[in-house]
Amino acid sequence: MPELVPTFLIGYSDSSFTNPHEVLKTQEPQERTGTFTHMGAQYWGFESKRHIATTITDDGNAFDFDHDAHEYFDIGFKSPAVVSEFKVSTRWFTGNQVPVISVQLSYQGKTSEVLHRQKLAPDAEHRFDIPATLADECRILCYHEGGISRVNIFGQLVPDTVAPVNLLEGVEISHISNEHYGRPHDAVSGSRQVDYMFGWESARTGFGEQAIFHLKAPAQLSQIDVDTYMHRLNPPLSCHAYGLNITESGSLDAAYEQRPKWSIEFEDGSTIVPESFKTYMLQETFLDEPVADNRRFKIKLHLPDDSPWLPIVPFGALKPDTYHRFKAEQTAEPITHLLYMHYPNGGIHGLKAFGES
Repeated sequence: MPELVPTFLIGYSDSSFTNPHEVLKTQEPQERTGTFTHMGAQYWGFESKRHIATTITDDGNAFDFDHDAHEYFDIGFKSPAVVSEFKVSTRWFTGNQVPVISVQLSYQGKTSEVLHRQKLAPDAEHRFDIPATLADECRILCYHEGGISRVNIFGQLVPDTVAPVNLLEGVEISHISNEHYGRPHDAVSGSRQVDYMFGWESARTGFGEQAIFHLKAPAQLSQIDVDTYMHRLNPPLSCHAYGLNITESGSLDAAYEQRPKWSIEFEDGSTIVPESFKTYMLQETFLDEPVADNRRFKIKLHLPDDSPWLPIVPFGALKPDTYHRFKAEQTAEPITHLLYMHYPNGGIHGLKAFGES
């Protein structure tokens, strides 16, 4: 008998009208008739904006239509499973349901389509049987837009799957740049137990945030996870991670002076590495630079040639309300300290580091 596969929402293309995390809950979708938000009538589950398949032409007197245009949401499995059944509900979506879906299953990055353009009825329950397929992720493609109140996935869980340990749990954290709305510790403990923004969030005046995590034991990292759960309008744009191996005679303070720093590169190729990048930006010191165009420039991380900091995740782009997994670059030696950075400011709900210690 198939059992319910525990899942979580990794990310989605758009869910402007709803809290999309509700789409994976096992409880019956709630009726919210007569309940309104600033976005209009409130619904349970996933609902995207309209008109993704139809756009106005460049000349402004006709429309382009794309039959393959779609929204989507990605589902993560808390442990791998052999999937055999989907239950999809459009409960309470009486005229604004997603009309057609396709389903893709993935295992360790290899993807196959298991349902192709299946129609959904309004305000109804649907069941789809598929050939047994091993998977650890799922993508629901929604043609072209609309709402789905619930998706439950059934199959057989793969036995003896051991959850990895977050190496950042319970460690000392130092050199924190900003804790205006929350602390790095809150991100380490973030596990999606609330349905609102919570975690480590800085003020808007930051130009690059950072914290150093003192690992309990030297470790060879394999993966960094950054979760921007519920941070729909205020996540950072990027994350960066560097490792340091300090011997008994080493000094963190000395190594900190050789850490990666933000730099400015102007169009003429000249580069500046301010001692305090935040002060440089807040005071608009770039307007004093003697270059042809001092109002437009690139911002990059500068790692000194003799720096002891080892790149773990040199640059990771972040999306709103998304669970990100970044494969760590292999370092020649285990690390004792992890420097985590994000740019320019904003909030993350979860931060995890995995590897062998």
